[in-house]
Amino acid sequence: MLLATLVVDYPILRETLSHAPNANVTWEQSDLTEAGGHQMLIWVEGDDDTFAAFDAGLESDPTVTVPDRVVEVDDRRLYRLELTADGHRRSVYPTVIEEGGVLQEVTATAEGWYFRIAFPSDEALERFHAFFVDRDLDVELRKLHETREGVDGSGTRSAFGVTERQREALVAAVDAGYLDIPRSCSLAELGEQLDISPNATSERFRRGVRSLVENTVYPDDESSN
Repeated sequence: MLLATLVVDYPILRETLSHAPNANVTWEQSDLTEAGGHQMLIWVEGDDDTFAAFDAGLESDPTVTVPDRVVEVDDRRLYRLELTADGHRRSVYPTVIEEGGVLQEVTATAEGWYFRIAFPSDEALERFHAFFVDRDLDVELRKLHETREGVDGSGTRSAFGVTERQREALVAAVDAGYLDIPRSCSLAELGEQLDISPNATSERFRRGVRSLVENTVYPDDESSN
């Protein structure tokens, strides 16, 4: 499995969080109903002013219906939300399910959404990433690591954390002159050699480079946080 950390400018609750910039949201659970609806449980952390602003934002948010407050504990409230038809169309959760992803951690503030997700393959991660790119939403892959369990032969990583497909792309880039100065091979030509699209080539190459850097010369997590 691949454990990916991404930061996304995600439309769900964007309007609400713009009204409550001090609110901290933690996703708890999502469920797709038999009728095709999408319900979501979230924890919201803040003070009384934050909650008032958050509730006011919910009333005008086009992605959710008026929520139920399930429970309140100190400075935290648990909300049950149902996405509107517009919200459901813009939700990435069905894609996560289709790709076999497992949500490890999901949080949100007015600055954006933070996803920590386990994916079964590079291709699943690529399709998740493409969901945002295809909708012109900003998405940044912050970290990518391998977990030992559930990695098949095609996804096995080397000592430097690079998958076989990423290694293939890196080696092909060097052999074809993609890294030469001046460059003697275009991204499209490199993609033709790998039999994948230029976008997929770029993603695979950049993730391979990132894995090499993070697992060789990059500082330990403790010093880089």
